[in-house]
Amino acid sequence: MISMEDANQIMDALEEAHVKVVVFLPESRLKPLYSMLLNDSRFEVITVPNESTGVCIAAGAWIGGKRSVMIMENSGVRVACEALARIGLERQIPIFIMMAYRGDFGEENWWGVNHGITMEPVLHALRIPYQVVRHSEDLKPAIHNAVLHAETSMYHTAVIVGRSVIS
Repeated sequence: MISMEDANQIMDALEEAHVKVVVFLPESRLKPLYSMLLNDSRFEVITVPNESTGVCIAAGAWIGGKRSVMIMENSGVRVACEALARIGLERQIPIFIMMAYRGDFGEENWWGVNHGITMEPVLHALRIPYQVVRHSEDLKPAIHNAVLHAETSMYHTAVIVGRSVIS
């Protein structure tokens, strides 16, 4: 689970990157971050029933002039494939995605391994540039760079929080 210090760092980085809308489907690795977000007036927070719906809402926020982030477990990239492809490839609407790296080396749950096996190939297939963050001090720069690159490229980006940060 992510530490409170790292969760605060993520929230500060989102604010510094002028992210206004946070969309998320809760999962266990980033659990402290979700309760903090729900109680923070800096962000409009929207919870969703699935990742595909979430990326569509994040896209709508961007269309409305607000920077947004979709936060989810990495298994959600498989669920959101069609929406990500249509929104990004057809419409050039960028989505900044933040994910916990379930299935990273050292995964303790057998059911989590497949999330790691499939995440990077799916991101490559969708041509989504990403950074795996392995050290807490790299969280803020990764978030800033991903938000900037999404806006500049008019395409999705992802920051994946590795197990070494979330253990």
